[in-house]
Amino acid sequence: MINKDFELKQLTILQVLSRYNATVNLLDLHKVIYVLQNKGLVKLKYDFINYSFGPYSKELEEDLNTLARLGLIAVERDGRSMSVSLTKKGKEVVISLNDLSNSIRH
Repeated sequence: MINKDFELKQLTILQVLSRYNATVNLLDLHKVIYVLQNKGLVKLKYDFINYSFGPYSKELEEDLNTLARLGLIAVERDGRSMSVSLTKKGKEVVISLNDLSNSIRH
């Protein structure tokens, strides 16, 4: 289901998106990942720069593009704003990850 180029960072992005259970503004997603990373709540190593609308990571943007190419997230443009959401396939990956995590714990 997932190709060999898939990374743990991208799986973490899917997990974060699954918590929202809705469409998330792209700028807000950058902010959320920035805060989670800086508080040590997720172990990611994205480099962020201060951008006019808040923290921005080119690496995060590239990972989001990869997730979109794989059909795991949908990226929608609404005028000047962009938003992302999990696709059905992306939700299935998150469910599989959660099932695997639960089976390892027990």
